[in-house]
Amino acid sequence: MLLGFGWCHLRSSREAIREARLSDIDRIDAEIDAADQKLWNEFRTWMDVSAECFIQWQLCESLNNEKGLLTWCVSRNHRTSAVWEMLDWIETHGPGSYGLFYCYDDEDTRERNYIGRHPPMDYDNVFRVHRLLHGVLTEMDDPFFGLVQGNIDPVHPYDRADED
Repeated sequence: MLLGFGWCHLRSSREAIREARLSDIDRIDAEIDAADQKLWNEFRTWMDVSAECFIQWQLCESLNNEKGLLTWCVSRNHRTSAVWEMLDWIETHGPGSYGLFYCYDDEDTRERNYIGRHPPMDYDNVFRVHRLLHGVLTEMDDPFFGLVQGNIDPVHPYDRADED
């Protein structure tokens, strides 16, 4: 079972700001706004074609002083999900984006040897954090929840059978 919750500030590159002069700010802001709008339109199009019913998402193009706020959740019987392709898409097309994706996958075991596991580990009883920052998605340990069974959920009696 894959269960995940995420948020992202979906943005185009902000690199033009780094070397900007004060006299260029209005022009650069307008260029960034146009690039963000293009990114959001392309994201919506990609999601319409590529997403699945297991992902619920919302993109707020404008909310108070912020723009491009994306939230999503996913629940799927298996790890295979378009959520990974969505994160790849954001990583590739939204270099100014940042956010977090928390997920729990009870099939994420050493035996499955998922891509990117060096060395392969058992993560079938913990949440994992995927951080998107500067166009790079990094998987990390979750410092908040600990074990799912034994901390969030009680340990099932059939998991304690060897104690008898």
